[in-house]
Amino acid sequence: MGQTETSSSPVDASSFQYVVGIDIGSQTCSFCTLKPDKSQVIKPTKFPNALSGFTFLHEKLERLGVAPNQVLIGLEATSRYGENLYRFLESQGYQVCLLHPRQTHQFARPHRADCHLSGAGAPA
Repeated sequence: MGQTETSSSPVDASSFQYVVGIDIGSQTCSFCTLKPDKSQVIKPTKFPNALSGFTFLHEKLERLGVAPNQVLIGLEATSRYGENLYRFLESQGYQVCLLHPRQTHQFARPHRADCHLSGAGAPA
């Protein structure tokens, strides 16, 4: 995103304790947290697309009781709306992956019951 370097290498979600999918909007975002087996841990939850919302998300994820590097976060690459969140999460030590909207749309279809994020689902 912007000046941030990103890797295009596939990431094995099973090597993380939790997987988070975030749907980015201009004003609000929504996230859902799953275990690698796709069992839901935190139901879809909205938060503001602002520092207060990023802090809210981080506090929720801290309650999982694992180090940030054990949490994989997938963000849909949606214009500039996710840049600040991306940088915030990365600075907290999370593994953050940018996902093409086609990837998230395909994932969301068969797993909509797992994570009801319209168009963003968690990373596969």
